[in-house]
Amino acid sequence: MKYEHDRSSHIIFKRLLAKHDLKHDSYKTYSRKKYANYGMNKNIKSGEEKKLTYSQIRGGCLYNFDTYMKDYKNRYAKKKGLAKLDCYFEKNVLKKINNIFEISENMRKKKKYYNKKLYNKYVTCLVLFSVVPFFGFILILYFSKFNPYMLEACFSGCRHKHGGSTISSFEESLTNHLSKNKRLLYISKEHFNIIEIVNDVFLCLSFPIVLLVLLYILLKMVKYQRIRSGKGTMTIKDYYHFFRDLITAK
Repeated sequence: MKYEHDRSSHIIFKRLLAKHDLKHDSYKTYSRKKYANYGMNKNIKSGEEKKLTYSQIRGGCLYNFDTYMKDYKNRYAKKKGLAKLDCYFEKNVLKKINNIFEISENMRKKKKYYNKKLYNKYVTCLVLFSVVPFFGFILILYFSKFNPYMLEACFSGCRHKHGGSTISSFEESLTNHLSKNKRLLYISKEHFNIIEIVNDVFLCLSFPIVLLVLLYILLKMVKYQRIRSGKGTMTIKDYYHFFRDLITAK
């Protein structure tokens, strides 16, 4: 009986020891797991703070316009050549577009005169820039046959009496033209040809430049809308509402 008693006591002792070891191991396992989770969470948080990319904005819709603009330096450092230049201009264009949209939103909510004035300032500048190439047509239309003022005009080098004979001095030619209801211009034919060439060059350069700039702004406006809405793509209906709100400022 004594042997049995000692054996039972020994068995109970071993079980208590095993239970104690199990608890001790569980504590170490829990500590390691807790520390690992803390380190992993810390690394994830650090990674999220360091790297905020446009792909995350498009894909997960997690970051807004401010987040995209804060990542400008990181994007700019990675770009090369024309892509670097595009990144620089994009920053400035998106800022202006954001200002326009913020003003339009304030106009809808508060309807203040100051907001309306700022909005009109941006729109006016854009409209004036758009019509720059058409200034080149002023010279063409002015000296064309469609201008009645130029039908009876002559360049300053004209020395004809318009009757067969010629005149030597400019003063005599001016008096003669006035007597016959004709106008003698203060610009020579040679100077006009130079101005005409410069005007043609201006037209050839201004039209494509203005069109490209307006197209660039339009693309950035679409990109701005996509960033703010968090959409990877936009439907035709989305584009319609976008441009309607932009034009009407509603």
